[in-house]
Amino acid sequence: MSLNTILTFLATIVVLIYYYLKKNKTYWKKLGIISPKSHILFGNFKEVILRQTTFFHQIETFYNMYPNEKFIGLYRFNTPVLLIRDLDIVQHICVREFDSYMNRGIEFGDKLKNNLASSKDDTWRMLRSRFSPLFTSGKLKNMLHLINSCGDKTLEYLETLVSQSKEHDILDITKKYSVGSISACAFGLDLDMKNPDEKLTKMETLAFTNFYTLELIFLCPGLIKKLGISIAPKEISVYFCNLVNFIKKQRDRIMSSRKDFMDLLLEMKNSTELKSECVGSNEEIVTITDELIAAQAMIFYVAGFDTTANTLSFLLYEVAKHQDIQEKMLKEIKQVLADNDGEISLEILKQLTYMDQVYDETLRMYPIAGLQRRVSVPSCKLLDTSITLKRDAIIYVSVRGIHYNEQYYPDPYKFDPERFSPENKKSRHPCAYIPFGFGPRHCIGMRFAKVQARVFLIKFLSCYKVELAADTKEITYDTMKITLTAKDGIPLKITRRN
Repeated sequence: MSLNTILTFLATIVVLIYYYLKKNKTYWKKLGIISPKSHILFGNFKEVILRQTTFFHQIETFYNMYPNEKFIGLYRFNTPVLLIRDLDIVQHICVREFDSYMNRGIEFGDKLKNNLASSKDDTWRMLRSRFSPLFTSGKLKNMLHLINSCGDKTLEYLETLVSQSKEHDILDITKKYSVGSISACAFGLDLDMKNPDEKLTKMETLAFTNFYTLELIFLCPGLIKKLGISIAPKEISVYFCNLVNFIKKQRDRIMSSRKDFMDLLLEMKNSTELKSECVGSNEEIVTITDELIAAQAMIFYVAGFDTTANTLSFLLYEVAKHQDIQEKMLKEIKQVLADNDGEISLEILKQLTYMDQVYDETLRMYPIAGLQRRVSVPSCKLLDTSITLKRDAIIYVSVRGIHYNEQYYPDPYKFDPERFSPENKKSRHPCAYIPFGFGPRHCIGMRFAKVQARVFLIKFLSCYKVELAADTKEITYDTMKITLTAKDGIPLKITRRN
């Protein structure tokens, strides 16, 4: 074969690939949906793929580009995705037509695929119905003493830390509390606060680092599923399967009365099957195996650890900047504890209404998961439009875009807990605040996360004051993380109260 023939062949291949990529970039135009100019290869996410910005901030940028549009057409590589701006359509997708958009379209492709975050269709329904009771008030009440104990250990750790220096990375402290309380409540592990389990801490890093495997979902749709590739490193599934087996054998020998998350999961294993509510040929049965338990343990740990640690670090950063808010929180804590003889219970935690407002405002400004993702199950017509989405169409909702929209939150860059007073909450659209998602597929661990945060804040703010340190800077975000995380931590000055 001559050189000219080879060059002609290669040139033809390049032209065909270019034509294919260019042709697919007209998808939204044909539907009459506005779409920003896209890169021939990367689509609209070149900066994200090159790790120049976070995915959440890029989506927020597109959200703000077209303030009068109900939805915007985007491309991630060659895959079309639809960004929804209209809150009525968001509510329609997440609640009213939930059955048509119940899946998130996340393919784990390994032993842990049937977890509550990524499972699909009837499998998700069965898991949700069986695991929801694990987070009732009664179950949380049984776990509260474990969280309390971890809070006390955090104070002991801080005593030593603050005696050595006043300035510390608050994210490092909240991570230690979070890994300790999650490990105690999930697995019955009693960790040393000064030297937490390195493997457990590593799991969070592995789970939330933005590995390029994630890009395969969009570059080659369906490849993850067909090849059985996992978007998470294999080390994660190996670790959690081994951990569950270890705990199971340990508790088979010695009857456990901890009533922690693992106890409840193992009790559930006595009922060996989960059956869907549908009948006939569509009936599906899922056996409760050790792998299924490991999948729930993994998602409970990695999601809970990351959400609580980052939220608390952002909250303390904001109250360090706003001393009046910090003092108002302290006053409420003192009053509630004085009225209840210093006791901490679920009922008492509910009395901390101003603390809840500060917590909610923190998650408005710093939503840890800044994006909600859904996939259409059948082909679906969008609410009050002539647009019909094809089956398996990918839908994005920008949580950050909504949370910073002046229409819902005037002066959105101001930290103002009064936005979440009972009166102000009533006046807003129910989808104007969605840090934990919305509808049946909202985060199942939301109540647990709030209990974790309240206990930490009671103990921490009762004993310590936080202020901006000399080297505290405006927060920048780690573009290598798939959740909102401060790059290089958050240094704050911590002083013991008199």
